[in-house]
Amino acid sequence: MAAISGNILTCPLCQDICKHPVMLSCNHSFCYGCLQTQWANREISECPVCKRKSSKELLPILFAIMSKCEVSGSESVPVCSLHGKKLSFLCLDDQQLICSSCMDSETHSNHTLQPTNEAAQARKKELQDSLKPLRKKLRLIHQVKGNYDQTAEHIKVQAERTVRSIKEEFKRLHQFLIEEEEARLVVLREEEELKSQMMKDKIGALSKEITALSDIIRATEKELRAQDVSFLQSYKAAAERVQQQPLSEDPELISGALINVAHHLGNLSFNVWNKMKEMVSYSPVILDPNTAHPDLLLSEDLTGLRQGEGMQEVPDNPERIDHFISVVGSEGFDSGRHSWEVEVGDNNAFVLGVLMESNQRKGLIWPGLWRLMFCRGEYKTLTPSDTGSDVSVMGNPKKIRVLLDWDGGQLSFSDAETGAHIHTFTHTFTDKMLPYISTWSESPIKIAARTVSVAVEPHG
Repeated sequence: MAAISGNILTCPLCQDICKHPVMLSCNHSFCYGCLQTQWANREISECPVCKRKSSKELLPILFAIMSKCEVSGSESVPVCSLHGKKLSFLCLDDQQLICSSCMDSETHSNHTLQPTNEAAQARKKELQDSLKPLRKKLRLIHQVKGNYDQTAEHIKVQAERTVRSIKEEFKRLHQFLIEEEEARLVVLREEEELKSQMMKDKIGALSKEITALSDIIRATEKELRAQDVSFLQSYKAAAERVQQQPLSEDPELISGALINVAHHLGNLSFNVWNKMKEMVSYSPVILDPNTAHPDLLLSEDLTGLRQGEGMQEVPDNPERIDHFISVVGSEGFDSGRHSWEVEVGDNNAFVLGVLMESNQRKGLIWPGLWRLMFCRGEYKTLTPSDTGSDVSVMGNPKKIRVLLDWDGGQLSFSDAETGAHIHTFTHTFTDKMLPYISTWSESPIKIAARTVSVAVEPHG
């Protein structure tokens, strides 16, 4: 017989002491019953460990090691320390394992006894049942950790996108300032050139007049220094020369010759800021991307939305709405009057309204929602107590105005272009209310920007 290697007393299939051990030609040993079960309904007999094919159909039982397996098996079973017998019972009163001799002793007389196999099965079931909440908690922890991992990655993505958007916006503003600076410098240089040329012309004309007058004066003074006879001979010509020189008006300094510094520097930053309002916009509602349903796509400036082609990979954070394809504003209102206009355009499936800030975000959120819905060409109003009422609307508004009068307890909708009233909810609001928008259409919806104006208050 080939040399025996490895732990032949343990069956690799049942991981227990071999019962009726058999050994294949590859020296791997198994329980006879385990191997027959393994080979059942298989065309090829092979070793379950090394996959070596075996040609023996009836394997001889290794009686030489069977006794060792029996001894090993008996050694592995705990025995009674008093009687050396197998511990076959559990004393339920003393919670102690005993043998058949112990059960007849006075110590355990009149005690409730249970066979070890029954006691083990019952306690295994108890232990299995006690593991259920632990396994449930473990699954929950794995789930939350997975969400945390996703959230950590999403934070990086959000930061990168936000940095890029900030840089792009400041680049646009910087470009405006650069162009505005250059335009103002051009105007200054043009004024400098114009007024410098005017001074040059004035100075040139005066220089010519100075030269002409200086020549006449020098010549006349020379005549005056001549002898009397010579002076009298040239007097007539000198007098005519002096009299023929026209005397123009006395030169005067002209007004406005200097650079209008006050025009260029006065309220410079205010004037630039006032002009900058043409390139900036203000939205009364900014959408919160952390609340947007995964099916929604928001615009870069967080004022527009539309349904995407598929769900985005975003964390399932507590603030995120997961049932209605919707989003809420980043700021809520708990006093005063607030209005915003929504450009719905050709969108044929949308909802506008307000949601209680404290309302749950998971599942159905209608218990805290007041809204106007447009779908399939019809308008409906819905509240926590009304699942839907038809509303008659004239025409097809392209822009809808939402007015929340928190103090007055009203939420109104109207056509922003015609002013036609659509519907007004009446309710005593007690919670902070968030602007709410939903759409399941690929046509975009956008919060209308407001005109920015700069006004200077008159000084009393």
